[in-house]
Amino acid sequence: MSRWHLELLCSADLQPILEKVGRSEPLNFAELHLLYDAAEIKLFRLMQEYEGLHELRQLQQDSADFARLLQTSCLALRRANLSSENRQRARDVLEYQLAYQRACLQRSVASFDGG
Repeated sequence: MSRWHLELLCSADLQPILEKVGRSEPLNFAELHLLYDAAEIKLFRLMQEYEGLHELRQLQQDSADFARLLQTSCLALRRANLSSENRQRARDVLEYQLAYQRACLQRSVASFDGG
């Protein structure tokens, strides 16, 4: 990624994209890619600052794997031609997986924030 692209990303206001995510609105490809790039840059900077924290590199890899698995799972479910009821059940399962990840984040962040 070029330095210009990096600086542009760092100066971008991602709040509208984050708000769409918060409202559970799907992002278009450009928004998703912008959010991914910003997340990667922020994590990369943190990894540079704390080089000894190998968990950060693992987080980067596992996050990419998790996102890919979500996408491929949704594709497999779409190809399975589920009934309306089973589609809703599958959606609920995926939403619970994300809710669990968010709860883990909130709990973990509270622990190092002193909460």
